[in-house]
Amino acid sequence: MQLKDNVKFTLDTQMSVGGSDCKNILIKGDNQFVLPELVPVYGKKIKCIYIDPPYNNGDSYHYYNDNITTDAWLKNLRIVLSWLRELLTNDGSIWISIDDREMAYLKVEADRIFGRENFAGTIIWQQRKTRENRAVFSCNHEYVLVYSKNIKAFKKTRNLLPVDKDFIDSKYKNPDNDPRGPWQSISASVQAGHAVASQFYTIVSPSGVEYNPPKGRCWVYNRERMLQEIAENNIWFGAHGKNTPRIKKFLANAKIGLTPETLWSGDNYGTTDSAKKHLLSLFPDVENVFDTPKPEELIKHIIEIASNEGDYVLDCYIGSGTTMATAHKLNRNYIGIEIGNQMTDLVIRRMNLVIKGERGGISSAIDWNGGGQFAIYNFDKNKVKEYYKDIKSESRRHAVYKQLNLFDLFEQYGEKPLLENSMVHEDTLSQYGKTQTYRNLSIDITKKLLICNVKKDNWEHYIDGSAKIYYTGKKFPATIALNKLYYFMPYLSGKGTRDLYYIKIARLGYRKEGQDNEDKNDLRLIFEIERVGQLFDDYKKIKLEIWRTFTDTTVMDFLEDMKSVE
Repeated sequence: MQLKDNVKFTLDTQMSVGGSDCKNILIKGDNQFVLPELVPVYGKKIKCIYIDPPYNNGDSYHYYNDNITTDAWLKNLRIVLSWLRELLTNDGSIWISIDDREMAYLKVEADRIFGRENFAGTIIWQQRKTRENRAVFSCNHEYVLVYSKNIKAFKKTRNLLPVDKDFIDSKYKNPDNDPRGPWQSISASVQAGHAVASQFYTIVSPSGVEYNPPKGRCWVYNRERMLQEIAENNIWFGAHGKNTPRIKKFLANAKIGLTPETLWSGDNYGTTDSAKKHLLSLFPDVENVFDTPKPEELIKHIIEIASNEGDYVLDCYIGSGTTMATAHKLNRNYIGIEIGNQMTDLVIRRMNLVIKGERGGISSAIDWNGGGQFAIYNFDKNKVKEYYKDIKSESRRHAVYKQLNLFDLFEQYGEKPLLENSMVHEDTLSQYGKTQTYRNLSIDITKKLLICNVKKDNWEHYIDGSAKIYYTGKKFPATIALNKLYYFMPYLSGKGTRDLYYIKIARLGYRKEGQDNEDKNDLRLIFEIERVGQLFDDYKKIKLEIWRTFTDTTVMDFLEDMKSVE
């Protein structure tokens, strides 16, 4: 599956410098609607996400208004961050720029979405070097909150900072002229909290001195492994064989580098002022360049810590395009999303200059000489409805909507057809942040809603609310994305809709599963469901259109539709 397969995205062939197979993508559209559409294609594939969202600092800028209520601001970010989490690789990370005004509130929300245990740190960036005398304090810094999908995986794969030869020479020596090259020694003992009996024993040095592990510690290896390491000259007892045993770690096998620090100076990583001067040099004809750009030096440092060449970098508030320009120069694949006019005013123009080899920002430091491609897509969230309306107008003699025989799934996905297009929800109904009370129900109105007809012989279980499963007909919409569904609403022909159910699992099963007349030869798609409650006081009649079962209908969309009917 590729982005070009989604009818909501239209490739701008005139503005693009690359075709539909290009891995560098710019999307003009609202990130809250675009991000869910990216999950089927790029879910768990983005290594590094950097976002510089509106700070809600009360100001109004040329390209956007940054003055809304904290609740509204947080709501927008909840939706965006939740989708961004779905896009990250297991060892991926997200870096969020913010200032003092909303930083504390944002951190609480990010903790809820990514987990406090996956908080990696707070970067303090010196965004200005001049003093502001008009304020109570001259605020010269901003923050970058760093979260990972899985902190342990991120720690293993994130890149260290480069070191020079003097640093290496100070750490790695070769006092015994080992043919394997320079090495440094590390302790051969570890804390004994989880030790086993085989890690407590006496080591005899080559000079005959006996050593036992220090109190509260044990040897890192058992006796058999330690003797093997000693025989292979991997244990150092000092020049005369009389010192406490230590393990030799060779430079040839080492991952050399320094752990990134959290204080980033403007001299090393640029400032807002230097970034703005760069933009002015790129667009001397533009009266209002972007007000709050980030310098390429800052983004370079983030990208180099969090990703490697060929990895995907994503920014869904691309502003003046700094993240995309920097990722392009650093040979990363990238996806950028922007709803504002700066996409055409600044970003596309900037990327064309990057391809031509512009020398600003980090270009001189990395000897950038140009090259590469990018593709531009326009996003229209209503395109699906229009698309199917067009199909309906073209053909009146045949079924308007393409249907899928369930058995065709085996041909498409192999022996386990639902693994590639599946859904299991193990979370709870009261998710962090995105709930709204509606008729005493706490529901997430941003989630996708499936509305389906229930056969009359099953009405009883849905009227009394005891239904635990819903089985589909043999034919089901071909374009349904099971992993997007969250709620189920039964439609009783002639009565209408009333109740809302939570979808726990979508899987293969059988017609009338769990009943006396279950047919093991009649394979169906099964939704395991749990009743949330009544969405309305009584049944409301609706016109059940089949598109509702496979487009982006959310609970919010449905409620708005019902209001318009009333």
